[in-house]
Amino acid sequence: MKKPTKIIYENQEEVHDSILDFVKSKLSENVFEAYLFGSVVTREFGKYSERYGEHDGSDIDVLVMIDKHKVPSGWKNLNTSKKWWDLYSAGRIVINGVKHRADFVVVKTGMEDYARKRINQLEWAIERIK
Repeated sequence: MKKPTKIIYENQEEVHDSILDFVKSKLSENVFEAYLFGSVVTREFGKYSERYGEHDGSDIDVLVMIDKHKVPSGWKNLNTSKKWWDLYSAGRIVINGVKHRADFVVVKTGMEDYARKRINQLEWAIERIK
């Protein structure tokens, strides 16, 4: 399924600051490193012209380093896993009248250095938040 056209919000700095506050409120003291990446960082955050799966607009993508046994109970495991990470939903925020989901990519314990190397290899636009 191809993603629909994204309508980028005009108020990107305000959107960024709201998302940053929201994400920080979801990080527990057990998180030792966290990065925003994707459309929030590149200032291309917006809504889709039509519903895409369960999404009305851009996801909030966050890479998180935390011991798996200390993942907050409020983060919902989405049963999506790769070699070096597991995916969690940490809630939703309404921006410009549209709900946006926060997807937390939780780096598996022992894979932190690998994750940092992958970020560089993939040339992700990132913003360290913790």
